[in-house]
Amino acid sequence: MYNNNAPAVARLPAVVLACVGAPEGDLNVVRSLGEQGVPVVVVSEYADPPSRYSRYCTEFVQVPDFTAHPQALLGVLAALARRHGGPLPVFPSADPDLEVLNQLSDAARPHARWTLAAPALVTALMDKRAFSVLAERMDLPVPRSFTPTTLDEAERIADLLTYPAIAKPSLPASWKHPALPRELRTTKAVVLESREALLQVCRTLAPWGMGLILQEYVPGDDAEHYDVHAYIDRQGVARATFCGRKWRIQPPHVGSGCYVESLHEPVLEALVLDILQRLDYRGIANLNFKRHSLTGEFKLLEINARVSQWTILTTRAGVNLPWLAYQDVCGLSPQPLPPRSTGLWYVSGKNDFRAIRTYLREGLWSWGGYLRSLLKRPVVYQVLCRDDLGPALYLTGRWFAEKMRLRSPS
Repeated sequence: MYNNNAPAVARLPAVVLACVGAPEGDLNVVRSLGEQGVPVVVVSEYADPPSRYSRYCTEFVQVPDFTAHPQALLGVLAALARRHGGPLPVFPSADPDLEVLNQLSDAARPHARWTLAAPALVTALMDKRAFSVLAERMDLPVPRSFTPTTLDEAERIADLLTYPAIAKPSLPASWKHPALPRELRTTKAVVLESREALLQVCRTLAPWGMGLILQEYVPGDDAEHYDVHAYIDRQGVARATFCGRKWRIQPPHVGSGCYVESLHEPVLEALVLDILQRLDYRGIANLNFKRHSLTGEFKLLEINARVSQWTILTTRAGVNLPWLAYQDVCGLSPQPLPPRSTGLWYVSGKNDFRAIRTYLREGLWSWGGYLRSLLKRPVVYQVLCRDDLGPALYLTGRWFAEKMRLRSPS
């Protein structure tokens, strides 16, 4: 499934960005590259990302708060380029990383290489309002969406929607104001069960701008969520696709996959390639869908111009997207991919345990069903890897240290 004995060929180092709030997506990219013999430099906003303790991390650089201060990141990329004799491949691993790299764009080109989509397209995909306009213009299969800018508009839209409905921040940072309730600041979306619930969210957001998009709810439980990952090279050639089904997500109903199955969905994957071709897309793409439980139609929820948080499942299934991107930007001849594996199961232990408590309260899973699901094989873990134990040992040690501090007398 993956190559832990990559040939000992001198390879250009790759830079993996690690922002605060997404401490494990970067680890997936580090391992995907390192297992192919690529030395990895982790550039992090914080001092102790788990990826720092991976055997594949050959250099670590902390740049505090670089997502708020792009010029600091630019300086580090320039210094790394000077040290290594030229621009290095750079990989964002979460939305804040992607946003800052997209902002730097032309300024970073002398110091960095990447295969992101065009900056204007990345911006449109990250901005839910702009994406809604783009999706309508390109006739993409998205749920009906609305983008109110005032409370009066929100009230009119509230009368048009059926419930439940969905509210999402229009930009990743739109709901991050410290005065907002924590449940809004830390979520990707909110399920609204009634007109009054919708208006209450709008009233809460209004003093800091109506940075939201309202969307029709696609009926079906969480197991109707699918992701398709793809890589389109610089010439516009589709190099690979991968499909995963999310059986559990965290937070439930609106979050990221924490228990996922690899599978093959030819119709959905063909739809994805058609969408990306219409957008003239380049680079790694991660498209989120939900299948309508009544019609069977796949509805596109969003397109991310980056790896997913569980891209390690994609790599273990034989579709190593970071490695494909690395070969492309370094001008290497693409190596044939191994046969793609289906029936692999991915588990993000901590997030999955948090999710199951909600599913249990809602009667959607039982303890027996949960425990049986963890026995399925073969399994891919978010952190634990027998050939790269450093991150798991570090996180375990930190957990014990925190527990000891809590138990020590004040």
